[in-house]
Amino acid sequence: MSQLQISHRYAKSLIDLSNDQKELEKVYEDVLTIAEVCKNVEFTAMLKSPIVHTDKKLAIMKSLFEGKVQKLSLQFIQLLVSKSREGLLDSISKAFIEQYKEIKKIKSATLITAKELNESELNTIKSKFSFWLKEGETMELSQKVDTKLIGGFILEMGDKNYDTSIKRQLNELKENLYDTSYISLVERR
Repeated sequence: MSQLQISHRYAKSLIDLSNDQKELEKVYEDVLTIAEVCKNVEFTAMLKSPIVHTDKKLAIMKSLFEGKVQKLSLQFIQLLVSKSREGLLDSISKAFIEQYKEIKKIKSATLITAKELNESELNTIKSKFSFWLKEGETMELSQKVDTKLIGGFILEMGDKNYDTSIKRQLNELKENLYDTSYISLVERR
């Protein structure tokens, strides 16, 4: 079984268990915290290291997360360590977040702009593109800044893409200027 399949199964188990205990929202918040911790390269190296003994890993996890996450989340982390699956914590976290969003019908979208937008502007864009969503779905918008766009924005959600950037418009203008098909029209006159 591949690492990805294993991660998805562990994530599904945690979702089912937290749902049964009516702690899904709290565990989701915990998993977001865990995913943030997993971005630390030294932390993930420690998790994957065969040199660091299981007892030491359990102690580190306990000191990092005890009192900061739900009891269920801590027990799940301890289970992973005891089963030597702690190296999958990052991919399990990502799989959990993905499955949670699927259950809650949350669609992730990325907005790329030339400058940071305020909450009001983000909400305006969300409402203008709500037609991309099916009934019951919500849009979770993450924002990236790319000054090369000059102005406008690019919105991406799944296989949908909407590009109003000045960079794209300038590139189209450049392509049109290089297009020599207009020469035959001029020569006919």
